[in-house]
Amino acid sequence: MAHDLVIKNGTVVDGTGSAGFAADVAVDGDKISAIGKNLGSGKKEIDAKGHVVAPGFIDSHTHMDAFVVQYPNGNPVVNYGVTSIVIGDCGASCAPVPPKPEPRQVLVQYLRRVLDKYVDDKDWRWNTFGDYLNYLEGKVAINCLPLMPHSPVRLTVMGEAAYQRAANPEELDSMKKMVREGMELGAIGFSTSPRGGPAIHAGTPSTFAEHDEIIQLANVTDEYNGCFQFNGFQMVLQPESGVPEMLTKIHGLQIGNEFRVRPGAKAAGIKSIQYMEDAQQRGQDIHGVVIPYQHIRRFDFDDCFLFNGLPTWEAIKNSSDIKTKLKDKEIRRKIEQERIACEGKLEFPEWHGWDRVMFEHLEKPDLKKLEQKNVEEIARLTEKAPVDAFFDTWLEDNLSSRICYHGLANAHPELLAEMIKSNTSLIGTDVGAHLDRFFWHGAPTKILGYWRREKNLFNLEEAVHKLTGFPAKRLRLNRGVLKEGMPADITVFDADKIDDLVSKKLPDMVDAQEVRRHPPGMKAVVVNGATVVEDGQCNDVFPGKVRRQQLCLPN
Repeated sequence: MAHDLVIKNGTVVDGTGSAGFAADVAVDGDKISAIGKNLGSGKKEIDAKGHVVAPGFIDSHTHMDAFVVQYPNGNPVVNYGVTSIVIGDCGASCAPVPPKPEPRQVLVQYLRRVLDKYVDDKDWRWNTFGDYLNYLEGKVAINCLPLMPHSPVRLTVMGEAAYQRAANPEELDSMKKMVREGMELGAIGFSTSPRGGPAIHAGTPSTFAEHDEIIQLANVTDEYNGCFQFNGFQMVLQPESGVPEMLTKIHGLQIGNEFRVRPGAKAAGIKSIQYMEDAQQRGQDIHGVVIPYQHIRRFDFDDCFLFNGLPTWEAIKNSSDIKTKLKDKEIRRKIEQERIACEGKLEFPEWHGWDRVMFEHLEKPDLKKLEQKNVEEIARLTEKAPVDAFFDTWLEDNLSSRICYHGLANAHPELLAEMIKSNTSLIGTDVGAHLDRFFWHGAPTKILGYWRREKNLFNLEEAVHKLTGFPAKRLRLNRGVLKEGMPADITVFDADKIDDLVSKKLPDMVDAQEVRRHPPGMKAVVVNGATVVEDGQCNDVFPGKVRRQQLCLPN
């Protein structure tokens, strides 16, 4: 009798780190039924000749909570081979929904800041966390690993007080009950953004919580072998924040976001690795999520983060004759000198040279030839000093240009490589958040293409393991390796052609066309036995699972 699916003639890289081998893979139902030669025919067959057959990739940090409702096919990450995503990170999600209008609106506005403008609660067909999981079941093409998010839980229990004060004992008991119910319904853990984390989270409900509240809520999940995720990883190097002490009191797996080389803090990445290695030696299971990209930040005249805070810039930016002032070379030199004087200060972007400043979009037709060129290139073309080439081009475009700075964070490739390679790091994308500045959903292909093939950071088996078996083991998932009897989450790709698209150019906007882009080299993606992507097309099948009980190893 024919198998449901047979992937033939490929090189199996099974996710364990072991050497690849030639074999076919047979799938029946949602499980791998056989791996080997001469497995017979399949009702559906995929010819993987010249391709790698690997487990589906696992994205350890996303904000696709609302995105999967809008794009249930799993776009944009499934196109890049991701079959399982963690959602509900950083204490932010669209469930549970507070029953009172004002706290509900606070949640929506917060999510619009974090998850961007596409969040619209008129599309929500749920109220409780259980309602949300019920809504997703049968409607998503990708596995979703939900965390219980601190801020919506706080808003639901405390109402307006959630963003005003600490919880009282009765409120904390109610939150613990809600987290416990969430775990029983299928959450994989608890997430928060504690006080002192990234600025975008400041003033949000979770930042009003005492550390004891976070400890108690996080430890509820340990009863279910759950994990704890927190935003603001940099605080592990700041004893005064109280976060290092807090983490020693939380049991089970801990995952910190924002594990990166921050501007002006070059040594922090390596210090963070050492912190995690030392903590693990003490029995503390802690990992950091690293995004394998140099961070790009767009800016324009209205938000010129490259100069904001510099005395001369602040003095002239709102003046009626700013164009006249910016033509003055003395003023230009002052701005540049003040920028140099600010280097190394955490509140100011680390400077890496004018070649990191690129005119992404110019309004005037006669300036289009300078689009996608950096300031050093423009300086050579115009035979000007870089600072003059920058301001002259900007002024000629009536200060309406859109400009990118390549190097906001993770701008030291040798340090970023160490962080990616480390056994303390998990690979995430942050996809679904901050889309005006960052667009990182191609992280798996960035690892397989740039970091493996171009930088030789991994061999093929190591790179696949980093994206599959490694995170699966830490998250206690029943997937991440190709083995008989395991769920059939599978990618088929050309190792010589696989490449990342999204790091080349930030999209103008996140629309249906953008999220449906397919990278070169990705032939097929299978989720729970169903082919969701094949030859650059997403199929309208929705086999994704959404509950811990379906996705994780038994307690």
